[in-house]
Amino acid sequence: QPSRRRVAQPVYASMSGRPYKTVSSTLSEDVPFEDEDTEADLANQALAGLLEPTEEIVKAIAECKARFGGMKLNLGSKQLAFMPFEIKSLTSLRTLNLRSNALTMFPSDVCAALNSLEEVNLAQNQITYLPENLSALSNLRKISLSKNKISEVPLGLFACPALQELRLDDNLLTSLPGQIADCHVLHTVILSGNFLKAIPDRMAELKFLSKVDLSDNPLDHCPPSVMLLHQKYLLLLHKSKRRGLIRRSHVLKKTMDEQLVNILEREAEEVDESKKREEERANAHRELSIRCEGAG
Repeated sequence: QPSRRRVAQPVYASMSGRPYKTVSSTLSEDVPFEDEDTEADLANQALAGLLEPTEEIVKAIAECKARFGGMKLNLGSKQLAFMPFEIKSLTSLRTLNLRSNALTMFPSDVCAALNSLEEVNLAQNQITYLPENLSALSNLRKISLSKNKISEVPLGLFACPALQELRLDDNLLTSLPGQIADCHVLHTVILSGNFLKAIPDRMAELKFLSKVDLSDNPLDHCPPSVMLLHQKYLLLLHKSKRRGLIRRSHVLKKTMDEQLVNILEREAEEVDESKKREEERANAHRELSIRCEGAG
């Protein structure tokens, strides 16, 4: 008689609210096995139903197809710990928003399946790994990887010929490859909040570069032209904030002026009412005096 071993069965677990079907650590059913291959097959069968999409994800994908022709998908703030498999079926996808989740990686098979992507937002996740075949995203124009845990940028990212905007602020970068200069149409590079000590000289070769933020890095070396763009960006940012403060102060002043006018109008009305009551009392007193004199 073959021996029997208990195998975990899929149950619903609270990975992120009620996201996906996962495998329970509780052993729930006796199943016979003859060898390791049989056991592996059983394990694969148990995992076959893994990562079933939630109703929320199904709805988002349906909306992507119905409203945006399968070209725009918003899965921001869904507490995702991994990429839903269903995304790979959206081969016409142009814009993918996965901001503010709990992702730790961007799978290589997604890059291979979605080579029509133009904009990707992976900001505010826990990403530590990026695949080398990001180069498959030949139409990629914008990618935001802000506020993750990326310590190394794969060279494949710099093989995206259409890349124009790269945001890698608030990560763990200690170096930046010179291959960034291979992104010939790159105009925006945001690298603030890392651990960069040097900016590669080749970055000065980027003819269309116009916006650079290198704030909060322990820089020892940076090409002068790139540093100039960084300083210009900070100045414009400062001016923009200043204009915003001025606009808000004008709004506040206008609001205060309006409130002051209202207060003065109410006070004037109260004064008029007070005068009117005084006149009424004076008239009543005169009439009473006249009556008293007539009666005398």
